[in-house]
Amino acid sequence: MDPWNSHAAARLAERPAGRLEPRPRMEWTQRPGIGPAAELLGEDLTGRRVVELGCGAGHNAAHLAAAGAVVVAVDRSAGQIRRARGHYGHTGAEFVHGSAAAHLNRVTESLDAIVSVFGAIGTTEPSRVLAACSRRLAGPGVLAFSVPHPQRTGTIPVSPRNRDTLTLPDGTSAAPERWDIAPAAWGHALDRAGLLVTDVQNLFAPADARWPTTLLITARKP
Repeated sequence: MDPWNSHAAARLAERPAGRLEPRPRMEWTQRPGIGPAAELLGEDLTGRRVVELGCGAGHNAAHLAAAGAVVVAVDRSAGQIRRARGHYGHTGAEFVHGSAAAHLNRVTESLDAIVSVFGAIGTTEPSRVLAACSRRLAGPGVLAFSVPHPQRTGTIPVSPRNRDTLTLPDGTSAAPERWDIAPAAWGHALDRAGLLVTDVQNLFAPADARWPTTLLITARKP
């Protein structure tokens, strides 16, 4: 079973996905209030077409929809989509079950922004998903994504393809596939996809962490 489906199933068994109100702020790390918020995507999101890749339980998609964006949130885990719809189906965000690259290759409309927060960018082979992002973004559309920092344990892995351990609510663990890529390598991958890096941030969450825990990258379609 896919680790993220296992995670979602355990969460749903623990607590039904009841209605929630959107959170007051977009988060790029797993700790609230650290680093920037939705301003990375522009000051006014009203009417802007945004896709989130790997939306999980839908918290950030709901925030963006409440800010006026037209949001489609994609996740390859059917269980996560059930959670997101149960929490935030009332917000106007559309939650879609599917893989990130397949969704971007299927739709035809141009997008103003694509976001991924510990989502499909980082758990999908980079050249494939970044090329799909580039095709869908309208110039000067924004791509903003956060991934676990490759230096979070003090050293950057020798192999970019690794497996982190995901602890499930029932105490068992799973190992989803993840690409741990140094910031410069992300820059090269984005450049090859036709995207221009505009900002790279090394975030510490918690704030007193010894090593940066989150890598946040923003790029634009020229």
